[in-house]
Amino acid sequence: MRHPISKIAGIALVAPLAGATFLATTPASAAPASASVATATAGQPYSKFYVVAKGPKKVKAGSKITYGIGAVNTGPYLADTFFVGGKLPKGIEKKVTYSGPKGTECDFYPDGFWCFVPYALDVKDSMGFSITVKLKKSTRGIAVARLGINQWDVPNGAEDLNRKAWDNLGVKDWYFLKTVKTRIVK
Repeated sequence: MRHPISKIAGIALVAPLAGATFLATTPASAAPASASVATATAGQPYSKFYVVAKGPKKVKAGSKITYGIGAVNTGPYLADTFFVGGKLPKGIEKKVTYSGPKGTECDFYPDGFWCFVPYALDVKDSMGFSITVKLKKSTRGIAVARLGINQWDVPNGAEDLNRKAWDNLGVKDWYFLKTVKTRIVK
């Protein structure tokens, strides 16, 4: 996430005070006041998403399934590094088509089929996306997909790296997914 200027200015003002506090002597029993604040927000994503994912209730084997994904950034910050997609059902052809904003790039990853959307969503902004898959004629049962948003808290300067590099660096990411089930009929 690219940090807002107010957050950067706040850090610039607090940093000299932190150095002065570090040099001051404190009793051994005293705990730093900011430690509880840091741990309370450390496990939270920069942006959370409300996700809706839809697909047909039933389809014939060998036909196509088009999934619709809608997402709203519920905040607290701008979402500028997120992927749309998810784990597609088993028994599909390898070719997947999608409909999204211009410049969207998609690929298969170990955790599913994900598309990088090249723009940011402000708090309360929404977006729509669709993914179409073709079932193999031999596919039976229920096609289960887990679709939605994979949001990454990418630090400044790491925006040009890829998902594998972010993972190697320990960049945190969160999944906001919904399950869509489609019965395959003859």
